[in-house]
Amino acid sequence: MRISAVSLVPPPHGGFNQKNKHGFTNVISVPKTREADADRLVRSHERWVNSTHVVGPEGDEDDFGHPRLLEYYVTKGPEVVGALDPRSDGNATGNVVYVFNLKFVSRFGVDQHFRMSSEGWGDHELLMDMMREHSRFFDRCGRIVANYVDDAPACTARKGDRATNVILRVPARDESTADALIRDHQQLMRRTHHFTTQLDYDELRPRITQYQVSKHLVREDPWDTRSALTGDVHYCFHTTFVDALGIRGHRNVAQINPEVYQRMTPFFLKYGVHADVENHAVFANMQRPNFVSNIIRGVGKLFVKTEQDVALQEFEARLNQPRL
Repeated sequence: MRISAVSLVPPPHGGFNQKNKHGFTNVISVPKTREADADRLVRSHERWVNSTHVVGPEGDEDDFGHPRLLEYYVTKGPEVVGALDPRSDGNATGNVVYVFNLKFVSRFGVDQHFRMSSEGWGDHELLMDMMREHSRFFDRCGRIVANYVDDAPACTARKGDRATNVILRVPARDESTADALIRDHQQLMRRTHHFTTQLDYDELRPRITQYQVSKHLVREDPWDTRSALTGDVHYCFHTTFVDALGIRGHRNVAQINPEVYQRMTPFFLKYGVHADVENHAVFANMQRPNFVSNIIRGVGKLFVKTEQDVALQEFEARLNQPRL
């Protein structure tokens, strides 16, 4: 099965393995004049998801009526010309980009999400209208093929976290090359980044709250899971950082690890179809039960330890041991 071409790493501590689980990515780019409308729709979507979906694999084995989420967040930021090209002047187009990243425990959960949205969310048609007019990308048939840790807690991205999104469309002839790059990228992310919200020096070891790559076999009609395959493959990279300095630190990692990024950069320039690499932040997310994000931003940040932070800390102790 081609979708599992990136090697799977079994969960080392018996947790829920998120590899190969399902999800979709949706990108909308709206003119500044429609920003308020888009903001309202995203907030409405966030309220609906939080009231109808559940966090993580625990509990019911059936997603009927309550899809189980491994991740849900929407990022927002300016659209930039040539975001992946170091030769670009980085001028903004004036549009505002929204990227939806949703991952589910099961394929049935994805189907339930769309069925429940069309039947029960009051703003469903308004979002569909906006997508028809302003969609940049949509693919609902992805599977997780890379992450920071296979059995990470669900729904760890927080409002205000800085975000990057990169999407590739790769022809079949270069699929194996892309899979190999993703394996190397995952290994590098696990070795050089820090899965924590505790205070740290982001420019040396960037703190992240989420990192996933999903792989999608491209269909002629992205909405119809039965439509013919084109032979191309989408790869969607999503990362959230505790602070904007983490994105700078991520670039530092690239500079001191040229063996990976010297191969990735031309590949991304060749096959990139969308990128947000700075000035984007999590605008909407899935709130974990009894969790309220209390981040005071600025020079002297204070972190109020929450259920989410405790979970991340538990992972921190074992994730950052030297890797063989």
